[in-house]
Amino acid sequence: MRITGFVFDLDGVITDTAKYHYQAWKETAKAKLNIEISRP
Repeated sequence: MRITGFVFDLDGVITDTAKYHYQAWKETAKAKLNIEISRP
């Protein structure tokens, strides 16, 4: 089977992952630095 192309997703083109990035940063800040962050 020969690969003739592929899909490259620049964040937000096919799927929006902003909420997952925010959630990961929030959990990391709490676990590692004991800092609470919230959305503006």
